[in-house]
Amino acid sequence: MKPNADIAAETLTDILAHGTRNFIVCAGARNAPLVVPLLKLDSQDGIKIWHHFDERAASFFALGLAKRRLEPVCVVTTSGTAVAELLPAAIESYYSGVPLILLTADRPDRFRGSGAPQAIEQVGIFSGYAARNFNEWNHESPLHLNVSFEEPLFDEGRDDCPQSSAKNSAKASAHLASADGLRGRLGTTVPTQSLDENAVILVGELLENEREPVANFLRSSSLPVWCEAISGLREISGANHIRGGDAALAEMEIGNVLRIGGVPSLRFWRDLETLEAIQVTSTSRTGFPGLARTEGVTNQQSKFDEHTLLDREKRSSEREQAVPQPLPPLLAHARCYVLNSEELAVRELSERIPSEALIFLGNSLPIREWNAVATTEIAHPNVFANRGANGIDGEISTFLGLAQDFSGNECWGIFGDLTTLYDMNAPWIYDQLDAEKRIRIVVINNGGGKIFSKLPGLKDLPDDEKKVTENWHGFDFKKWAELWPRVEVEVIDVRD
Repeated sequence: MKPNADIAAETLTDILAHGTRNFIVCAGARNAPLVVPLLKLDSQDGIKIWHHFDERAASFFALGLAKRRLEPVCVVTTSGTAVAELLPAAIESYYSGVPLILLTADRPDRFRGSGAPQAIEQVGIFSGYAARNFNEWNHESPLHLNVSFEEPLFDEGRDDCPQSSAKNSAKASAHLASADGLRGRLGTTVPTQSLDENAVILVGELLENEREPVANFLRSSSLPVWCEAISGLREISGANHIRGGDAALAEMEIGNVLRIGGVPSLRFWRDLETLEAIQVTSTSRTGFPGLARTEGVTNQQSKFDEHTLLDREKRSSEREQAVPQPLPPLLAHARCYVLNSEELAVRELSERIPSEALIFLGNSLPIREWNAVATTEIAHPNVFANRGANGIDGEISTFLGLAQDFSGNECWGIFGDLTTLYDMNAPWIYDQLDAEKRIRIVVINNGGGKIFSKLPGLKDLPDDEKKVTENWHGFDFKKWAELWPRVEVEVIDVRD
C-alpha cells in the first residue's frame, strides 16, 4: 500500500497544478495527513490557507472566493457526515458554473458499507453535481476527490510536502492558461435575426469581463431591455431600459424574448413556461436554458466578446461617427407605484451605498426588491448574488468570500431575516479576512418568509397557518450582531 504521506502529497500537488491557491480547511482526525502539509504551504507562492469549523459555511465561503475570477478553490474535510455538508454549495457551484474542489478524507475502502464509525458512502455522494477525477472535470463545476487513509495516519519519519511551485510545471501552465480562457469561454453569436419589434431582451448575471461587450450590444439595439442588478448593467446609459420589472412587462405586447446571461429572477421568466406563444432564445455561459419547455425555445452556450455580439470594426467606426442622441421617454414600458416599507428600505440603501462598493443581494426578496426599486441615479456595477439554485443557503458565507476577493474595501451584504438565520455562524471567519475590509451586513427583518405570502394558495391562509408557511419568529438580530463586534450589522425592522 502507498504511504499516506505519498497519497497526500500527490493529491495536493495535482490540485495546485490546476491553479488552486486558496484552501479552506475544516480540520478533523481523518484529514490530518492533508491538513498538516497544507499548513506548511501557507503564504508560499501566493497560497492561502483558511480554516472554519463548519463545512457548510466553509464551502459557501469557498464559492464566494471563486465566484468573480473562476479560479478553483479547494475545501478540505474529514470523513463521515462532514462530507454531506458540502452538497448545498456543490449544487450552487454546478448551476453557477463556479469551480470548487471538494477534497474529502475517508477511511480505507474496506470500511464502506460496514457501518463503522466515520465510514459513509462518499463515492458518488454528489451524484451528477461533481466530477470524480481531473480527467472528467471541466473547471466550470465541482470536482470531488475522495482520498482514503490507513492508520496510523502519519508515517514515522516522513515529512513530505506537496510541490507548491505549480507555476513552474508544464502541467500547471496548461491548466492555468485554460482557466484564463474559460472566463467568458462560450461559443457563438447572439441570434439577433430572430428578434422583431415585439421583442425584449432580458439580461441576467454576467461575469465582469462579459459586461462591456454586452453593454455595447444593448446600446446598439433599439429593443427594450431589462437588466438584472447582478448583470452589472442595470444603470448603464444608452440602453432602452425597462423600468418596473414584472409590472411593466405585463403591460407590453411581447412576441419573443432574448435572454443573455444567467436566469433572471423575474416572475415573468417563470411564466414563460406557459406563455408558449412567446419565442425564447437563451444564450449564456453555463448553457442552462432556465425553462423546462422545449417548444419555441432555443438555447446555446455563447461567448460575449468583441467578435461575437457586434462586429468590432463596424462598432469602432460607428462610435467615431455617432452623435449622442437623447433616449425617448419610456412611457410604454415604465411604471411607478407606491413603495411599501421594505421597498423603501431597499431604495434608501441604494441611495447611500457608494457606487464603487461591492453589494451582495440575498434571496429571495432583497434581490427582487433591489431590481425593482433601487435608484438608477447611482450606478452600482459590483452587484452579486447566488442565483444558480435560487436558494437561501450559505448566503452570508458566500458574501464574505466575495468580499475577500474584491479589490475594493467597502462591502455590503443585504439579507432577509430567514436567510440570516440559515447562516448565522458565517462571520466566524471574519478575523481571517484582510484587516482593511469594511464588512457591512444589513438584515431586513420582516418576521419570517414573507415572499410566501405573495403566492397563490398561501397568501389567503389564516394567521395560525401562516405561522407555519412563513416561519414567523421574534428573533432579535441585534443580539446576534453582538457576537461579531468587528462586523457592522444594521437591522432594519419592517414588521410593523
